[in-house]
Amino acid sequence: MNTGLSGKVALIGGASKGLGMGCALQLAREGVNVAICARGADKLKETAEFIRNNAKVEVLPIVADLSNKKDLKKMVDTVINKFGGIDILIVNSGGPKAAGFFDLSEQDWDDAYRSVFYYVVELYRNFIPQMKARKWGRIINIASLSVKEPAENLVLSNVFRSGVVSLAKTLSRDLIGHNITINNICPGAFKTDRAMQLILERSKTTGESVKEIEEKAISSLPLKRYQTPEELGDLVVFLASEAARGITGTTIQIDGGIYKGLF
Repeated sequence: MNTGLSGKVALIGGASKGLGMGCALQLAREGVNVAICARGADKLKETAEFIRNNAKVEVLPIVADLSNKKDLKKMVDTVINKFGGIDILIVNSGGPKAAGFFDLSEQDWDDAYRSVFYYVVELYRNFIPQMKARKWGRIINIASLSVKEPAENLVLSNVFRSGVVSLAKTLSRDLIGHNITINNICPGAFKTDRAMQLILERSKTTGESVKEIEEKAISSLPLKRYQTPEELGDLVVFLASEAARGITGTTIQIDGGIYKGLF
């Protein structure tokens, strides 16, 4: 399939590893120049070199914590100075603290707001106007299955990621008139740092070993394995492509059959 993406520019958050890296790599393989953003300088540099070695595109690594207003502005300015703007925005960040409602402090709520929702609003405010000027754009939010099936111990993720999905749906009708689509992806069982963090926390609570929890988790999956970041990256490539130009305002799970709901 001709994706029509060669020469486009994408900005990917949380891209030094895991799902963000999978998105950046698969887009780069389609000829997309990528600006990749993460907090850890060493890992980000390593990832940038890996992508350059696997795809002949420009790779711009930017060290930034997007929940920090100054870092976010620096990142936006750096991308615009380098590329003049972006065509594709991949919204991706680590999940907030895992806990039940009554185990959360006021600071936990403030931190989750800034790290999951606030920075998304700021990215939209900065990049949607220039996408409208270009008359083309793709925005893809990496959300969570918790927006479709809330989990008791992921209250912060349930609330703020659902807010991102709601905002995307709100904007979608206006944006499609400018040839800009906005969609959400809900990953299932991927072996990311976030998944391992949740396993470690469960191990501390139940006394089970990490290996036992992981083996039980895999055996209960319909797919009987963890999915790879590149699988999610392939879906991102499709949604960014010309073939998906009429798909907008949707929330799509890529979960290997985990989700049991109809919608």
